[in-house]
Order: sequence, then C-alpha cells, then structure tokens
Amino acid sequence: MKLPSLYTPTTPEEFIGPAAHVARLLQRAVADALANGNAPVKVLFNGDPGIGKSELAKYLMRLLGCDAKWSVKKYSGTDVDIECVREIAKDLHYKDLFGAYRLIWIEEADAIPPAAQTRFLLLLDDLPPGAAVVATSNCKLDEFKKRFQTRFKIYEVEPPAPHEIETLLRRVGVTDPRTIKNIATFACGCVRQALLDAESALQAAA
Repeated sequence: MKLPSLYTPTTPEEFIGPAAHVARLLQRAVADALANGNAPVKVLFNGDPGIGKSELAKYLMRLLGCDAKWSVKKYSGTDVDIECVREIAKDLHYKDLFGAYRLIWIEEADAIPPAAQTRFLLLLDDLPPGAAVVATSNCKLDEFKKRFQTRFKIYEVEPPAPHEIETLLRRVGVTDPRTIKNIATFACGCVRQALLDAESALQAAA
C-alpha cells in the first residue's frame, strides 16, 4: 500500500474539506483561461500550514498541463530577491515547448523581501499568454503589500473538520475506529500531520 504521507489528490473529490471546493473553482478558472487564448493565471493559496495548499498548487499545475521537470520552476519566498524576479520575468517570455503553460511556483510568498515584492508587480502585470504564477502563504493577507496581493486571485483555504479527516484516514488504510478518532482529533485540522500519524499507526500495527 502507498504510504499515507505520499497521498496526492488528483481530483476535487480526493481533496479533504474546503480544499475540495477550491479544487473545483480551479477547474473553472483554468477552463476559462484556456478558452481565452491561454490567458495568464495568477493564484495565491492562503491558510494554515498542512491543510493542502501545496497539493492545490500541484493540482493547478496538472490542470494547466505543465511538465513538472521542464515547465515548472519552484522557489521559496526567501530566495526571491530582485535579481531572481528579473530572471523569472525573462524566462516567462519564452514559449513552452512541452505544453500550454510555464509555471512559477513560490512557497511562503509572504517571505519575499518587500523590495522584491514591489519588483514582482511588474512581472505580474506583464505576464504573457501561457504564463502562470502560483503562490502559497501561511500569513495574514495584510502582511503583504496591498498592491502585491491584489494582483492574485486569492483562495483562502480553511482547515477540514475532524470527521473529514476521518474519511481520509479510512481512505489511506487506517481501520481501527479509536485510532482514526484520536488522529483526527489531535491533528487540529492539519492534514499533513494526520497523514504522518496514520503512517506511524499503520507501521506500528504491521
């Protein structure tokens, strides 16, 4: 059986809690972008750690048809200085040879230095067709420069309820009712923690 920590949703129905609704909204947004000549896509997922933001970014990547090896560049916000933004902007103007979109993925975008956030405004305003930027953040939106955050379509991702985590635990192979209840309760909405605890429980029972 696949390790619970490697669980990767591939359809909206496989996401847990409010993230499933966000995945459906992404389907519509990408369909609209494709229908409008591969219009630029700018998305920011905001919410607590471990609730599915990175998995939603992966899902968006697949919806856009991006080749993970050749068409996606992933950064930590702390690494995105002004020079990095310039390089990103230059790269996005090359047409992708492997699909319809090139994707820039920035984790913890709130950690981008303020000066680089300002430079990023030009990049976001000048995105060519076939370019996409997806960012994730754990912070409050007001910690971003207002001009920066308003360039994105923002999806606030809420934590799932305990009963929704219980459904996921059964899906990944946990069968003991008491274990399911305990993991779901103490995860406090963190899907990543629940999956790690499920993996430990399954290994202990093996």
